[in-house]
Amino acid sequence: MSSLSPDSLELFEDLIRHEVEDKAIPSISYALVDRDGLIVEGHVQRGDLTYPMRPETCFRIGSITKTFTAVAILQLVEQGKLDLDADVSTYLPGFHPINPFADNPQGPHGTAVTLRKLMSHTAGIVREPKSGHYLDDKRPPLEETVAELAGSTLKLDPSAGIMQYSNAGIAVVGRVLEVVSGLSYSDYVTRNILAPLGMTDTSSGTAPGILDRLAPANMWTLDGDSPAPVFDLGGSPAGNIFSTTGDMARYAQCLLRGGFAPDGTRVISPASLREMWVPVGQRMAHGKVINGYGLCFGVGSLDGWATAGHGGAVYGYSSQMILLPSAGLGVLLFATLDFANQIGTRLAQDGLRIALAERKMGAMPQRVQSPPPIAEAQLEALPGNFQNDATGEVVELKRKDDKLFLMGDGIPLQIRPAGGDAYVIDGRIYGRGADYQHLDLSFPTPDRLIWKDAEWSRIAEVPDEEVPPEIAPHLGEYGPDFNITYLTYKHGTLKCLIEYFCTHDCVKDAAGDFRMHGILYEDEVLELGAVDDEGRQGIRVGAMFLERRAG
Repeated sequence: MSSLSPDSLELFEDLIRHEVEDKAIPSISYALVDRDGLIVEGHVQRGDLTYPMRPETCFRIGSITKTFTAVAILQLVEQGKLDLDADVSTYLPGFHPINPFADNPQGPHGTAVTLRKLMSHTAGIVREPKSGHYLDDKRPPLEETVAELAGSTLKLDPSAGIMQYSNAGIAVVGRVLEVVSGLSYSDYVTRNILAPLGMTDTSSGTAPGILDRLAPANMWTLDGDSPAPVFDLGGSPAGNIFSTTGDMARYAQCLLRGGFAPDGTRVISPASLREMWVPVGQRMAHGKVINGYGLCFGVGSLDGWATAGHGGAVYGYSSQMILLPSAGLGVLLFATLDFANQIGTRLAQDGLRIALAERKMGAMPQRVQSPPPIAEAQLEALPGNFQNDATGEVVELKRKDDKLFLMGDGIPLQIRPAGGDAYVIDGRIYGRGADYQHLDLSFPTPDRLIWKDAEWSRIAEVPDEEVPPEIAPHLGEYGPDFNITYLTYKHGTLKCLIEYFCTHDCVKDAAGDFRMHGILYEDEVLELGAVDDEGRQGIRVGAMFLERRAG
């Protein structure tokens, strides 16, 4: 078994410790692995915390769960029990979502909803199901969740090959697994993946003892941090596995060995891995085409090396798995702070670069320099509203204690000095190495902002706006206490703030529906004044009903 040199391990932990302390992350845990086994694993905890981090400490791996679902499905494909390109109704009779694009398909991929499209998020299905969604702590049976989706309306043309993330789609895939195998999702994954790999500290859902060894995690907003709620997600195949760094290292080692366990047991074939790691359709982010997505695996590159893996985010837990199959290296990162995925990604990449450099297969990364603090004079002078001189778009620069946040693209972007009048976005969401292309900005004067290759001018406080009568009665709060959704009206646009800080612009389309535009619920239909089966008033986001909150 290989290992890192003391100097390399010190560098890796220094890079992690910088982010833990600088971004006030409760903890970040890691494992580096190669085909021969675990290289190194460890935990870096914030200096003011004392929770005992042990080998058996577990984390919610979030959407890395989807890769287990894919492995399970491809096992059944290898056995001749499933066809990735058959209509899903072949296995789930009566599963026929309404396809408003059926009479005029715009792409070459056919109108059927198939396992391949569901697993690549190109089926056009809604992001969240009616029940068992991300804001639902009731955990209905998977059968019920999928039965409700059977008559849902597709939001995108399944023939076009456009990727839009869908937890609902993976729930459908998991239900196919249950029907064809005759086992529950949890039992199938345990018997056919976890047990052969000796992943005895891993479970799909909160098995006995899990909560006792679950690392505490935090949610956050600009108003502060709070303990993350813990409950089982309804769509288990999309994101409900709990695991440890050691167990996940065993899983990654198997994938790096072409699907074989160290004792020679074949969990999945090399051919099936290739199938999962071939990009399907077109993947967009921030208005540009980015790395691809296969069958429940993201695929891309790192310094010229092909990568495969997945990230995860579930109520306080941010995870990342990146594999370099041709180099035989992999890394797992688990952060206990909500929405810290970009931090996990860049630290995972740092870990891989360190392991490559040790093998004389790349350059060693450098230590990170902390940016200087923002001066009190800047904290006082810069906050306010800025308007794009060309488009009229308005963004707010907001002070919170000793930090500055640009409220742009629907999320709070922390900005920090970079010398002179230059600043850089570097916070809990985006920073060094992020796939967000607008990290740099400057203030030639306190009243002028240069950002997104455009000039913005300070404007006076935005006056109160007259809200259209069709919208005004619906403004307010919706959903459960642990994850409140807010409807507001600002700058002439209906806004939906969902999942703590992701604001979406809601704009009427040609059919008169409000369409959401933002980083999570892109193209989802927002229905105002919705009424559920029990007669409760609220809104509907896609298939997901959120009840109006009192007051």
